[in-house]
Amino acid sequence: MDGRESKVSLGTYYIYVTVASIIVFLFSVMLAPLVPLDEPKVYPYDGGYYDLGIPVGFSFSAFISLMVFLVSAILFWGAENVFYNVIVDASGISFVILNYINYYLIWYVWKPTITLIPFFMEIKYDGATSMQLDLGQIVLILLLYRFYRLYKKSRVPRSLPGPDTHIRGNEGS
Repeated sequence: MDGRESKVSLGTYYIYVTVASIIVFLFSVMLAPLVPLDEPKVYPYDGGYYDLGIPVGFSFSAFISLMVFLVSAILFWGAENVFYNVIVDASGISFVILNYINYYLIWYVWKPTITLIPFFMEIKYDGATSMQLDLGQIVLILLLYRFYRLYKKSRVPRSLPGPDTHIRGNEGS
């Protein structure tokens, strides 16, 4: 840790991360209308009409946050600079939130059965079952690992009692 990072407390750091993750979240959601839709925005199925713009837009937003996380993690993972670490953590938190909003919207629009399995999501819909790798869980584990390492670094080590720290009592009497 350099002098700048050691002056930022853990609480202050996570306030920075929270604010930055809100900014990354809003930036990613603002890019949702730019999603390239190959299918029609509204399509009929089983007597109902489904608007694909919102779920596909959130999926695109999650992809943008994931790309920011991956690039920043590759470039700045071991950096000592607080700003770089905030970018990595904020983009990861933003991706995790957008990822699970996306799964909620998939459930809300199509009403499939979604089962959370370690590292996967099982989605059953209309007789078909698919297993999807849940990158949200993987990024969440990486973020928890980063938090644990940062927490351990921020703790002040206690000195053990020994010959150097022993208080001498009545030696002169």
